[in-house]
This record gives sequence, C-alpha cells and structure tokens, in this order.
Amino acid sequence: MTTRLIDLLLPLTRRERWLLGGAGLVILLAIGSGLLMPLQDRHQQARTQLAELRALEQWIMARIGEKQGLTQGNTAISQAPIGTSGIEAGLIEAHLRQPLSALSAQEGGAIDLRFDRVDFIQLGQWLRTAHPAWGYRIDSFRLEALESAEAAGRVAAWISLSPATQAR
Repeated sequence: MTTRLIDLLLPLTRRERWLLGGAGLVILLAIGSGLLMPLQDRHQQARTQLAELRALEQWIMARIGEKQGLTQGNTAISQAPIGTSGIEAGLIEAHLRQPLSALSAQEGGAIDLRFDRVDFIQLGQWLRTAHPAWGYRIDSFRLEALESAEAAGRVAAWISLSPATQAR
C-alpha cells in the first residue's frame, strides 16, 4: 500500500503534494467536527442532566429526613388551620404571592395552591419554614421543571393541603 501511495505522489509536483496533503487535513477536520463534536456536546448535556438529577435527589432525601425529624418530634399538630388568608399572608411575607396562580379553598377546609412559574429554592424554603405552623398536612405535592432557558431554576407546582385534624 505504501508503494502505491509513493507511486501516485512521485509524478506530482511539490505544490500538488502540499495541496493534496492540505485537502486530506481539511477532510479529517471536517469529519472530526461533523461527527465527534456533536457527540461531545450530547455527552456534556447528559453529564449536566445527571448532575441536576443527583442534586434534586439529594434535596428530596434531605427533605424526607427533615420531615421524619419533624414527625418524630411532633406527634400531633394541635394548632387550628390558619386558612387561606393565613397562607396568603405567609406567601406575601416570603415574596411568593406574585408567582401564585391559584389559591382555592375546597370542602372540609382543604386548600389547593398552584404556581405556574415559581423559583424552586424560594418555594422549598417557604414550605420548610411554614409547614409545621400551618395546621395543615400536605396531601399532594407535584413539581414540573420548566424547559425554557429563561425559566432556569423555576418550576410549576401544585400543592393540596387538608386540615391536620382530619382523619386520612
């Protein structure tokens, strides 16, 4: 194979050999950037998503541990529910009233909250500090990450509360 390559290159002038070598180099760079760069980008995106998921998992595990600590320390919350006005006052104090999309009272004293676009950390801090004094228990809690780049760190959240004195 080497002799064939030499036989092909010998009749060419020095300039033609340089041009042929340059063209080969350009082809190799095009293949590298056309095939390898997108693979590297996807790999980096996957690593970033994995890091985000691990951080979320750690946050959830910390909240579970915190909840278990609260449950063990306070076997029963005997405080009367604070109602929608009390929850709204807490939201105003935590600067979460503006992102609140819906706050509704249901039968039996249950309350539903909906946030279409709220800061994840701010919402978590409000839940952590306010929950024990509410007189409510969280029946359901749902988060969805927002996909757009300008919504980084923001989530959509749905929270359903019921009075802690009601039987499950």
